[in-house]
Amino acid sequence: MAIASFKAGESISAGDAVFVSSAGLVFKALADTQDKASVAGLAVNGGSVGDLIRVNLDSIYTSSNSYTPAEPLYLSLLSSGTYTDYETIASGLALTSYPGVYLTQVGTAVTTNKISVEVSLPAFILNPTSVLLLESSAGITIDAILQEDGSTINTENAA
Repeated sequence: MAIASFKAGESISAGDAVFVSSAGLVFKALADTQDKASVAGLAVNGGSVGDLIRVNLDSIYTSSNSYTPAEPLYLSLLSSGTYTDYETIASGLALTSYPGVYLTQVGTAVTTNKISVEVSLPAFILNPTSVLLLESSAGITIDAILQEDGSTINTENAA
């Protein structure tokens, strides 16, 4: 069991997924950039800026949340410090305008409230529902545009 201690760079709660900044401070991890998605582990205790935070790097963590046993847990892209199942990550990504996110496995649920902390390196995944078109965009073919009401506009007939 590896536990390391770091000073908090922001307010941290027990159970938050955290990353270590270049200054050696811990912050809540988030899947929007590679640096913030580089999870070190889960905070064992909470604290404010400057407090010492113990971080579980690779052992079993007992959580107050409920999980499905054997389910991998991934860093959230919508709420810093949190983690959830892949389906929630994928559906959340589809609802955002992010071009992609860094998928980082934080661990695996071993019981309904225990997580085996097994941090992976962040891997960038593209948002399959997001396309940004600029005047300078070239080589992109759009067949239709999906509207909020579910109807489509075929671009070959659009004037």
